[in-house]
Amino acid sequence: MLIPREFEALLGLQDAMDRTLDTGFFDSATSGRGVHPPVNIFEKDGEIVLVAELPGVKKKDLSIEVKEDTVRLSGERAIAYDKNVNYHRVERNSSKFDRTLKLPINVQTDKVKAEYKDGLLVLFLPRAEKNKPKQITIQ
Repeated sequence: MLIPREFEALLGLQDAMDRTLDTGFFDSATSGRGVHPPVNIFEKDGEIVLVAELPGVKKKDLSIEVKEDTVRLSGERAIAYDKNVNYHRVERNSSKFDRTLKLPINVQTDKVKAEYKDGLLVLFLPRAEKNKPKQITIQ
């Protein structure tokens, strides 16, 4: 099937816009490539908690880095089927991801705790000493 030139140009523009949005260019607080795992970040009991959905990602295929006010999640979800399979629909694909998230505080990296169960990653990110509020006494 032949596509008129105008539609070809529009499809090319749409593809370029999709690629640009996937880079995180328009979002100053986060960047990444690949499938972006959805995350929630909130504060509880004075520390930051990050919860990421990573269905199908094995613990051994997940990498977590924390530095100052930045968390980097990267890894791969591998999906393999028997070679003698006839596909009727394919919506789940193997994919790599690499996502960097900026936090509102610096983190005490040696105290970070991580839990991973049933495709949910939970990071407990304690506030660095220099970010903890200081009580000032009036003299």
